[in-house]
Amino acid sequence: MSDNRLDELERRIARLESRADGGAAPLRTAQGANPLMGVLHAWRREAEEQSLPGTVGYAGYVAGRELLSARQTPLAELLPADWGPAAGILESLGSLPRLALLGALLREGRRTNVDLQEALGASQGDTTSGQLYHHLRALQGAGLIMQRRRGEYELAPQAVVPILAILAAAMNVATDPPIGPPVAAP
Repeated sequence: MSDNRLDELERRIARLESRADGGAAPLRTAQGANPLMGVLHAWRREAEEQSLPGTVGYAGYVAGRELLSARQTPLAELLPADWGPAAGILESLGSLPRLALLGALLREGRRTNVDLQEALGASQGDTTSGQLYHHLRALQGAGLIMQRRRGEYELAPQAVVPILAILAAAMNVATDPPIGPPVAAP
């Protein structure tokens, strides 16, 4: 279905819903519609008009921290890029103890090494301070957390929305049902 037909269909549905509500309510987005769909349609139009391979991106808002972030990366830049710098971040996120530490910092904000030792112990059983510092150094090296004062850690503000976007995408891949018929391995 073309973008224009889809946009027109959404407008018609909104008009019908406003009539069902008993009034001439202003044109509105269909209830439950994903507001990012408009962005995706714009990216698709841009790619088609400019013969580009496509675009990926993420956006997020974290209340309480007043973090608002959106990034867009054209596939023409992403696909030929050196993906090496991403390996350390993905490796850090691929560790259950490090995810537990990030989770504690995401949920509770700035934490001391004692708080983080407890969070790590709750998810991993008995852990040593050496294991904690090993994981904290890896997360710092990846640019995901920072140490404001001795023994006190917090998420790097510029990393919060990207971490959440990566986690959301990974959870979607892990839990969404497969689309289409299964493909036999070669």
